[in-house]
Amino acid sequence: MPNVVLTVDCEGAMHDRCYTSEYIQVLESEFVPCTWLVHVSLKDPSANTNLYYREFIHKIPSWHEMGMKVNFENERGYVEDPKERGNIIWVAKDTLKSHMIKCTAFRAGAFALLPSDVPYLEEIGILVDSSIVPDANYKMFVNWAGAPHNPYHSDKSDLKVAGSNRLLHLPIATHNGQHGYLDMGFDALVPLFEANQDAEVITLGMRDYHDSVEDLKKTIRYFRDKGAHFTTMTQAASEHYEHHPALAAV
Repeated sequence: MPNVVLTVDCEGAMHDRCYTSEYIQVLESEFVPCTWLVHVSLKDPSANTNLYYREFIHKIPSWHEMGMKVNFENERGYVEDPKERGNIIWVAKDTLKSHMIKCTAFRAGAFALLPSDVPYLEEIGILVDSSIVPDANYKMFVNWAGAPHNPYHSDKSDLKVAGSNRLLHLPIATHNGQHGYLDMGFDALVPLFEANQDAEVITLGMRDYHDSVEDLKKTIRYFRDKGAHFTTMTQAASEHYEHHPALAAV
């Protein structure tokens, strides 16, 4: 059974309800680590960082991981200019750093990662990314059809092709066009779990503003019964290098 990586998109400051406290209780009781990806956008750079710093970081166990989730947008909408996108990445890094959060894990909002973003991510110390939804129906800004399903390093000009970027991608688990977010509901996710049982890593997502508490409990029990190992994004990357030692020299 592969490693299982649970991630949370931390956007609760933009919504009426936040289920982070409930998620923490479940994860702590099951002794399962998670990667919390704090959302930053130029529309309100520090809203979620302030929320998590004030309400949750002291409650999240130290064996979890804090990462960043960046929406490439401003007051005019989606941003495509590479330099402006790079500036957004630096704003996110500085915003989180000002709250004592140093990130090595990343996800692009709407899974909209572009080749021009990777050098900026590598420059600020990001080691592992989970912005890729291979063969998913979701294609708002980037079509990930044909991208690898297992962890890989991408090409500098085409992120759907293996290459020499230092950044390691952990694709989100997909099946029949669906990508593995727990708000689908546990019963709907079981075929996705089964289809990915031979993958190196099964990466799954949650949203802190969506009530997936019971589905989280069921998901943990499902994988635990099958002998799966739960880990964070960065730890999964570390274990990937241990099993692929030649990559560490790249």
